[in-house]
Amino acid sequence: MTAPARAAGSTTGFLEESPGNRSAMRLMCLLALLASIGFAAVTMVRSAPILTRDSAGQETLTAPPRDDTGIVISFAFLLAAFAPKVLQKFAEQRLGDLKTSGLRELVLDAVSGSMDRPPAAAATPTPTEDPRLRQLLEEVERLRAEIERSRTPIQVSPATPVAPPVAALTPLERIRLGGSL
Repeated sequence: MTAPARAAGSTTGFLEESPGNRSAMRLMCLLALLASIGFAAVTMVRSAPILTRDSAGQETLTAPPRDDTGIVISFAFLLAAFAPKVLQKFAEQRLGDLKTSGLRELVLDAVSGSMDRPPAAAATPTPTEDPRLRQLLEEVERLRAEIERSRTPIQVSPATPVAPPVAALTPLERIRLGGSL
């Protein structure tokens, strides 16, 4: 299906964020969900009671030893299936308004290492900004300064020589000196 035809319908597929934009995160979450279902099924089958018959024909129901590993692994896969998408939605909702504030460019500058702007210019908020944004900007400036400080070379002093270890006595030498093995 071509892009203009999809835009006219504007429907998204199961593994798409938006029309024509495939989502690897949704695919990974789906695979983690399927793995969780598979591990849960294996765990249930392994922990099911076993019906056995003895030599007299008496049936007994025995339970296998309890092992919580399968439950923990199933829970971990369930967490892996749903947590990334929840975190992504939370980040989009909470940080979505920051797209127009220039914070993205400030962070990208700090990561890329370009320190062209003075710190005072970056921390001046506009009247309509959220006070939390000012705190974020100050924290980014502090981190930029820390990154810049961490780029200084490490001074290494020459190592002091260590005396070689004393040779241990062989068993024959121990016996000669009157000791035992």
